[in-house]
Amino acid sequence: MEEKLNNPTVNEKDYILEVDGLKQHFPITKNFMGKTLTSLKAVDGVSFKLERGKTLGIVGESGCGKTTLGRTILRLYDVTEGSAIYTTVNDKGVRESRDLAKLSKKELRELRTQLQLVFQDPYSSLPPRMTVGAIISEAVRVHNVVPANEVSDYVRLIMKRCGLQEHYYDRYPHEFSGGQRQRICIARALAVKPQLVICDEPVSALDVSIQAQIINLFKKLQREEGISYLFISHDLSVVKYISDNIAVMYLGNIVETGSTADICTNAKHPYTQALFSAVPVADPHRKSEPAALEGELPSPANPPKGCKFHTRCKYCTDKCRELPPPSVEVNEGHFVACHLYAEIQ
Repeated sequence: MEEKLNNPTVNEKDYILEVDGLKQHFPITKNFMGKTLTSLKAVDGVSFKLERGKTLGIVGESGCGKTTLGRTILRLYDVTEGSAIYTTVNDKGVRESRDLAKLSKKELRELRTQLQLVFQDPYSSLPPRMTVGAIISEAVRVHNVVPANEVSDYVRLIMKRCGLQEHYYDRYPHEFSGGQRQRICIARALAVKPQLVICDEPVSALDVSIQAQIINLFKKLQREEGISYLFISHDLSVVKYISDNIAVMYLGNIVETGSTADICTNAKHPYTQALFSAVPVADPHRKSEPAALEGELPSPANPPKGCKFHTRCKYCTDKCRELPPPSVEVNEGHFVACHLYAEIQ
């Protein structure tokens, strides 16, 4: 059997995913007619583009809406508003774009093999009563990825690609460590030959040494198969290593986007600067001085008027309290949603 899963053509400006104004509001209270009175604005107008074969890192504090964003794109939650345009390229180079927010369940089912999710917790995301072979082969059989008589050999090939020994095939999840379980989750996602994988904090529950193994596995598979990643994490050092571009999220909104090099060395938004100041410095002679944020994180059920970050920003002005900031391009491909830079333009 040929050792090849999927290798789409990669073009520099070929976007596999274009998200525009995506919103995910969860109802909190309704009136007797069923109309929503108050809602939790988990994702509140997010826009970004992901190039084919590249990795976009989504970073931010816990509770800022990163996980909800990923699940909304995959339609695990119904979209409140906005679009998520997914573009496929077939073997003949023909492009086809579809809005995931508007697809029916039948149309989504046809795309499930191309869109996969690696969950945050490798302990709870694997069914305990199924063997590793059964877990990985389930979707392969359902979607007819390979002929039925080739499923076992194909699954063993996928396991080998993900660093899993062949004799693991008949063992159960409870027999493995956290790192091995996460490799099983990755193998399950890759077995259906995806083009886009959303990684929801896949290494946050693992030891540092195991984190390095999993991250290197992601990068190796991307080089070999051309897979695109939307990598969600609060660990900036991990995102810096694996991502080509970074989007910083705060309270349901993207406040800064740009290339990894530009964001890490020239962060503009006060929130981004505070996040990077908290990253430990690997230099015993250099003291790290985290920039403490004032105030508490507002509730997404009742976000502040104007700029959502103004309640914690030391540069806050009256304009920040009244008007939401526009997204301004400060460098080529580097956008910041802050009134400080809107006034300079």
